Amino acid sequence: MTEARLSFIVDYYDPQAGLVRKYQLCYFTTDDTIEMHDIKNRRIFLKRCQFPGVKPSDLHLGAVVTIYSRKLTVVEYADDATKQLYASESDVAVMVIHQLANLGIILQYIQSAGLRIVNLNMLVLTQAEVEEFNPEYTREWAGNRVVVAEIAGKDIERIWKEGRMVQSAWLGGVETGRGDAAWFFGPGSARVDRSPALMRNCTIGIIKPHAVNQYGGRIIQDIVDEGFEITALKKLSLDKADAVDFLEVYKGVISEYSALTEHLSSGPCWVLEITAEDPVQSFRELCGPHDPDIGKVLRPNSLRAKYGETRVKNAIHCTDLPEDGVLESDFFFNLLRPMSS
Repeated sequence: MTEARLSFIVDYYDPQAGLVRKYQLCYFTTDDTIEMHDIKNRRIFLKRCQFPGVKPSDLHLGAVVTIYSRKLTVVEYADDATKQLYASESDVAVMVIHQLANLGIILQYIQSAGLRIVNLNMLVLTQAEVEEFNPEYTREWAGNRVVVAEIAGKDIERIWKEGRMVQSAWLGGVETGRGDAAWFFGPGSARVDRSPALMRNCTIGIIKPHAVNQYGGRIIQDIVDEGFEITALKKLSLDKADAVDFLEVYKGVISEYSALTEHLSSGPCWVLEITAEDPVQSFRELCGPHDPDIGKVLRPNSLRAKYGETRVKNAIHCTDLPEDGVLESDFFFNLLRPMSS
């Protein structure tokens, strides 16, 4: 009897060779193990093993997963059974959120309902773009910051109607969802790499991979409710080299440096540019101590105390030095473009 498995074709960009390499990634649902096959050389690339960082819900077309420091993009279903299963369980729709005071509430509602946020980006759309995409919202969207989310899952429209938040955001239909998603996030889209980041008087917050799916919306709403303004937002997946580059300042300073680079490159993050009076220091105070256990005692209402687990999985990174706020914003919203999410 054939063992139950999910099978995908994934692409890996090898920076040393300058090539895109294709692998077959298998997920065995009987024991939650994975295996990878080198398609070109017809051999096993990764022997079957446990890998808790990847779950079936992470594997869908366009998804980016990191397995042993390799950032893999799911580009095809490798067999009909997997294709049929995912097609029956997943529609796609695009949401545009214009009332940003409720941003975290909306994102958390989507996540709590079991829907996936495949792509996420803050944009300022031109009037011409709004008139092309949805002229009914010219007043709300044109020239203003909005957050665009590509959402996947079952019963998206029903779930959204039950949330009763239609005044805060627009949801497109699932029948046009894939086309709408391509307009915002597809290759060659004029909007996929755009950002309204100020890159001045700012700080950076990174909601870490372990916290994105469970707490991402709550963390954002806590930030907004404390009076901070989010001026840029992007879902992205760092590869190991990017994580090492970004965290290099901590090398030799904190003992968890290697583990931090591994975790930051282990899955999607949400990166936020944040502004406020004295943004770096005030946001550091909201984040709390690096160690969530210390935070629970000294700053129980801080983000790390509420949502962190360990010194590595402490929910959120924040800029440490005032002079680094602009540099970190430039790193994520300028130097890393174009980015896969």
